[in-house]
Parts: sequence; C-alpha cells; structure tokens
Amino acid sequence: MADDFGYHIDHHGSLVRPAELLAARTRGLGREELAAAEEQAVAAAAHAQRRLGLSAVGDGQFRREHFESVVYDHVSGFEPVAGPAPLADAAGIAAARRRAAPDSPAARGRLAQAEVATVLAIVDRPVFVALPSPGYLAALGSALADSAAVDAVQARGEALASVVRDEIAALAQDGVAYVALGNPLYAPLLTVAGRERLAGQIDVDAVLAAMIEADRAAVSGLELPGEFRLGLDLTDSGPIPATARGYDPVALEAVLNETPFQRLCVDFPADPGARLPLEMVKPGLVVSLGVVDVSFREPEDVDALLELLDPVVERRGESDVAIATNAGFAASADGGRLSEDQQHAKLRLVETVARYYWGNEI
Repeated sequence: MADDFGYHIDHHGSLVRPAELLAARTRGLGREELAAAEEQAVAAAAHAQRRLGLSAVGDGQFRREHFESVVYDHVSGFEPVAGPAPLADAAGIAAARRRAAPDSPAARGRLAQAEVATVLAIVDRPVFVALPSPGYLAALGSALADSAAVDAVQARGEALASVVRDEIAALAQDGVAYVALGNPLYAPLLTVAGRERLAGQIDVDAVLAAMIEADRAAVSGLELPGEFRLGLDLTDSGPIPATARGYDPVALEAVLNETPFQRLCVDFPADPGARLPLEMVKPGLVVSLGVVDVSFREPEDVDALLELLDPVVERRGESDVAIATNAGFAASADGGRLSEDQQHAKLRLVETVARYYWGNEI
C-alpha cells in the first residue's frame, strides 16, 4: 500500500536543544521547574515545525538525555556496560548511549506519553514519535562474542518487543499518527565495508537475523488505525558509516523481505555507489530519502538536490517517496552540531524540496 496520507517530509525526531533549556538543566532546577522549561521548549518547537509545513510534528526529544532514554528511563533492568562492543563501535554509537539489556524488562508506566501529550494538544498536524527498536536495544551493549551472546540478544529483543509493541498500540490510541523504530546498528551489518570490518569479531548474519526478528515482533499483527504509519529508520547522526562500497544485497534482502513496515528511512548521499539500492525496495514501501545532510552547517543547493531526486521520484512515483534529513539533529542532548538557526535552514530546505514535488498537498 502506498503512502496516501501525505507524509512527505521527515526529520527523524531529534532537534537541537534550545539554549534556554540547556541552561535550565545546568542550573539544577527542581523537577517541576525543569518540566515547565521542557513544556515551553516543546510548545515552541511544535509551532515552529508546523510553520515549516512538516508532514508530522514531534517534541524534538527534548525530554530525553539520549535517543534511547525513552526506554532506559521507563523500563527496569538496563545496566551500564564497559568493554568491547564492536557493532556499536562500527555504527558510531557513543559509549554514553549504550546499556546492557535485561532478560526480563518491565515497563514502569508509559514510555512516550509525556512526549506526545503536549504536541497532540497544541497542533493540528499528525504527531509522530521515534522509538529505539527492540533489536537495537538488545544488541547495543553486547560484545556479541559468541553464539550464547547472540542467543541472549534474540531472547532479550523478543522480550523488549512486547514492551515496544504495547507502547505503539497505546500511542495509536492517544492519536499519534506515525511511529518510527530507529535501529542504526543495521547499517554496518548491511554494508560491504561494515560486514568486512565485523568479520571475525561477531557472527554478522546471526546478529542481523536476531535483530530482524525482534524488530518485526514489535509491530507484526498490530491492529492500528488505517491512517497510522510504522517506519523503520536506519539513520542516526549523519552519513551512514561504511557505505562507500555499497550494500550487501543478500543482507539487505533479509531486512526488506516481508517487512511489516510501511516506511523506510535511509541516507541518500550524492555518491550513487554509497546509496541503498532502491530497486530492491518493493513498490508500496515508502522510502524516506535523507538528502539533506545534518553533519555540516551550510544548506545544500536546491537544484543539486532536485537533480539527485528527480530520477528516483520518476521511477518510484511520488506516493512512494518522502524527503528528509539524513539523521536527527541531536541524538544526545549535548550532541547537536548545528545551531538552531542552521537547523531551521536545513528543515526549510527539506520543506522547499518536498514542495517542489507535492506543492500544496503537503
């Protein structure tokens, strides 16, 4: 089924934290005062996204310390880790974001309800939320050193899938229109150079299979409103590592085969050899193309981006394509490379490119 609800613009969820919010946190405010500062920042960000014409609006992840914190803060059993984590290293995930997943995770209430409540109340746009996928959370802190470790990732991923699945269902009941599960660990497992780097350190195919099973379990069979969208996001904080020599087609087919997701968010660099081969993505699976690069400050040339995109839009059709940045703007609270003004310029560029194709439809 093609995406007939017009979600043609993506930005992956995380935004640069406003200076006022960062200052409020460093002042050591009490819980109520900090919550009020977060509410103010979220309201401003939601209105800014609406004015930009973004297809779906989020809270910027302003309440999260890291992308993964929405789970770490609300699910018991996650523990700090030290030591080798070759897959996380290959994906460029900072050590501060890694935790060892529990065998028996238990949610302490809702995960993202507080994130979406304000946005749902103040804007008349579809609201979206990005969640870390269960396969990602299960593998992120593991050394994956042997078959027992991979088996543990699979079991923990399946347990976490139940938690994530319940949250997706609850978000749909809240009125959220779009949930994207983020798993940047897929990139090194799918790319030729990434797989070569990991060979001899982990069982690449076994780890990939374990993550796929967990991520699909989180969404397969959910009964959701017809306009609700589920996405799988392969990006994290900029250009995907290790893509210079392209993707392994067999590994990529394992992810794409019988996928329950309706959207796939990918980096789309200028170098054709570094792109995910879109000819392998079946019609009806909307591809959100990260053509606007958040890893450098200056906005790209609009005509150059259109030149990259025109063949894809012509080949796949407008209903199967969305335009996006190639990652979120700040996977950690202190991790943004861009200023708020530079971020706004990048989002404006995404909106400009999308409007070229879809006009008033977006």
